[in-house]
Amino acid sequence: MKTKIALVTGGLRGIGEAISTDLAQNGFITYTASRGGSVPTSDNRFHLEMDLQDEESISEAFKFIEEKHGSLDVLVNNAGVMINKPFTEFEKNDWEQVYQTNVFGPISCIQKSFPLMKEDGGRIINISSIMTRSPLPNTSLYTSSKHALNGLGEALGEEWFKDRVMTTNLILGATYTDLWKNVEGFSQADMLSTADVARMVAFIANTPLHIRIDRIEMTPPKGVL
Repeated sequence: MKTKIALVTGGLRGIGEAISTDLAQNGFITYTASRGGSVPTSDNRFHLEMDLQDEESISEAFKFIEEKHGSLDVLVNNAGVMINKPFTEFEKNDWEQVYQTNVFGPISCIQKSFPLMKEDGGRIINISSIMTRSPLPNTSLYTSSKHALNGLGEALGEEWFKDRVMTTNLILGATYTDLWKNVEGFSQADMLSTADVARMVAFIANTPLHIRIDRIEMTPPKGVL
């Protein structure tokens, strides 16, 4: 049986680290893509240099996968940035920074994944946010970028299913990472864990390609915090 190949953007910390670790443990040769760093020695998990702000860097990463493996089975668009402040205070460079990482970078990754998936099929998993359903004040930039990613995933689901290239928007409620450590009013016990998210991504990745999973929404028991 062919060993499956997975690529996780933003795969060195938080949700991405949990996803890439879990996929590796599930037998995927897993590449954790980020601008720098390294991963612990593993038979299945490797670091791959990629900067979503740099088109040439993205191209080089996918060229490596094509030359090394000739195919890609799973792409997880996990990397994302958030800048929170009133809409009237956003400047052009804020929009450019967030959209390049949250939208244009993933678009480039998806474009380069399709030729590597078309022959045998594959899955593209977009990590999105519950704020696309229940936004909070001062999050207009981040929320709008995730709406763009959701719309892309939904449209490609209709465009590529005949090629057995399936897209899933994984909509996450509050998920505990180190970013929440010093935030008052939020309890780790009331949030999803990164392991919860990783378990769901592994489930999607391992689901046979005759099954579409267009959208999954995950929230902790209390719902939207």
